[in-house]
Amino acid sequence: MTEPTSIILINGKRKCGKDYLASRIQEKISSDVCEILHLSIEIKREYAKLHNLDFKELLTDSPYKDLYRKEMIALGESRRNADPGHYCRLATKHASKQCWIIVDNRRETDIEYFKSHYPDKCVVVRVTASEEVRKERGWVWKSGVDDAVSECGLDKYQSDVVVRNNGEKEDEFDKSLDFVISWINKRLKC
Repeated sequence: MTEPTSIILINGKRKCGKDYLASRIQEKISSDVCEILHLSIEIKREYAKLHNLDFKELLTDSPYKDLYRKEMIALGESRRNADPGHYCRLATKHASKQCWIIVDNRRETDIEYFKSHYPDKCVVVRVTASEEVRKERGWVWKSGVDDAVSECGLDKYQSDVVVRNNGEKEDEFDKSLDFVISWINKRLKC
């Protein structure tokens, strides 16, 4: 694992555009120095192994993944309750770039893990989108998922930056993106 100079901790509801923001950041900075990491991939990998399921299919936005979503959330919560840094360590174990973009922080303990292990290297970014826009992107409210800590655990968390990703005010999105890019660039020059 390479010690990062900057860590972008992205959080937000399902279908708000967390992956989109991460890819835009990586595009602007360069994949040579910036990598996208997912805590949820490690949960899915572990769940697939435990239940002999198709790991690659669990990574898609498919009905297959939705069949197991609640159980994967339960596994993730169980592991995090026992060891809050479990998935953070797994996701970054092979990280090799200067800038890490952690796309799917779900709990305060995820954020606190990175802030405590990498002080002064983290910026917390909340991505928001209206319910209407999220529905257009395929979101359907699901009991036990959208009311679980995995979706609501950071609703009241004070993020450093809020990025509104409703698709209509691209200039507002770009201003927030430019702020994050500027923050990263300052740290890359250190």
